[in-house]
Amino acid sequence: MKHATQSKVEVSVVIPVYNNSSSLEELTMRLIATLSSISRSYEIIYVNDGSRDSSLSLLRKLATTSPAIKVLSLSKNYGQHPAICAGFEHSTGEYTVLMDADLQDAPEGIETLLAKLKSSGADIVYSVKNSAEKKFTSRLTSAAYHFIFSKIVNTKVPLNIGTFRIFNRKFLEAMLRFEESNILYGPLMFYMGFTSAYVELPFLERQHGKSSYTFTKRLKLAVNSLVSYTDIPHKASIWFGFSLLFASLLYGVLVLLQYLVFGSSLPSGSTLILLVLCLTLGSVMLSLGIIGSYVFRVYQEVLRRPRYLVQERINVPTTPAEAAHV
Repeated sequence: MKHATQSKVEVSVVIPVYNNSSSLEELTMRLIATLSSISRSYEIIYVNDGSRDSSLSLLRKLATTSPAIKVLSLSKNYGQHPAICAGFEHSTGEYTVLMDADLQDAPEGIETLLAKLKSSGADIVYSVKNSAEKKFTSRLTSAAYHFIFSKIVNTKVPLNIGTFRIFNRKFLEAMLRFEESNILYGPLMFYMGFTSAYVELPFLERQHGKSSYTFTKRLKLAVNSLVSYTDIPHKASIWFGFSLLFASLLYGVLVLLQYLVFGSSLPSGSTLILLVLCLTLGSVMLSLGIIGSYVFRVYQEVLRRPRYLVQERINVPTTPAEAAHV
């Protein structure tokens, strides 16, 4: 099991980076200005998740300006959550901040988040966007996802919740105990059930580039959450099969009654046969697909493959867990 090392700094900021070269310099400058004014010690952990632009070379340059700027460059693009995992496992702060690198969340908001965490006694403070995302489809899919997940975990989740958040060391250590390969930190944080609080912060329009979270990726994230944290897909297939069986039995009873009472049967023929056949085969294939998704997840866990591999580290020491495998 991998754990973050013992706390050495007050605030750690974990930022996954994927093709964010246009915003990194401004983000770093504003982060340093904010953290210097509110914390006695801090670190900024950038995790380069296989960026295809000049993000890595720019991060190398930024890291030479201060030892507090730390860079982990992964061997390829593993995805946002494995990149976040890398940052969490190397975080040494008493408090850890998670934020994106696109400057849609203002770095100055860390002061508000930290103050709320200390005053509220909560273990984690989430940011809530006070302005809607520009794109309607993004707004709709994000709201729908958080609404569905709030019902799944039986917790009230704000529909406009953001990635920007802060949590204490206890929360981080507890989170690192979850070792599943296909981990999703957003849903996991609510699933853990620690004391939480919310702060409304401005959500700005994207000034550079475009979001890598397409509609397809958001849909995939929703499906992964359903499979990872509930048995709803499995139960849905059972109920669908039961409904199909009940409808078939009902139709059979109607045919028998009509034959006994009127001496004739209900209309039949190739159209009806094809309809029933397609419905039956469709339900079987759907059920097999749902079962297959669970089996594949079990297979992934059995393989015990690492969530990520680090190709290059700058200002980041090797953790004890990593050193044990060298």
